[in-house]
Amino acid sequence: MVRTFIAVDISEEQRAVIGQTVSTLKHTRSGVRWVRPENLHLTLKFLGSIDETSIDKISQVLKELSAGYAPFKMELKTIGAFSSLKRPDVIWIGVKKSLELETLAADIEQKLSVIGFKKEDRPYSPHLTIARVKNLKGYDEIYEKLKALSDKDFGACEVTEVSLMKSDLTPDGAQYTHLKSFRLKQASH
Repeated sequence: MVRTFIAVDISEEQRAVIGQTVSTLKHTRSGVRWVRPENLHLTLKFLGSIDETSIDKISQVLKELSAGYAPFKMELKTIGAFSSLKRPDVIWIGVKKSLELETLAADIEQKLSVIGFKKEDRPYSPHLTIARVKNLKGYDEIYEKLKALSDKDFGACEVTEVSLMKSDLTPDGAQYTHLKSFRLKQASH
């Protein structure tokens, strides 16, 4: 079994800006576990543990689907949290509303349901997870900094491919590996 998800990458410039922002936040002694910049990505669909034989079926769906999409711009703006910034479980960077991104995620959801993957119950909420909050010890200092950064613009990048990713959970956090990537090819969608 392989733990997998489908994602798009962000640009190296965005990784650097986010990395600098996170470094200003992580100096506090808190129960917050920060995501390493090289692990930042935008998840389109989490698949969970799948049988390795499913990789080819998923890849075929992604190959066909990505051929029907043109590259598009994705803008990262704002910092927020699930459940709330005051009492978070996850701290994230938001994505400016993008019809292309929402349509791509919906198409992936629909096409994978045809080959047996359960549809997500919740509406798609595009975000980049930058931290997971284990406990709120020392969080007050981070909260004040996050509030000040809530409207920060992290720049835009062009989404040019969709990737099938593998996630290995380790004591040092998740390790992500690109299994296969599929270029967006169509001139216009």
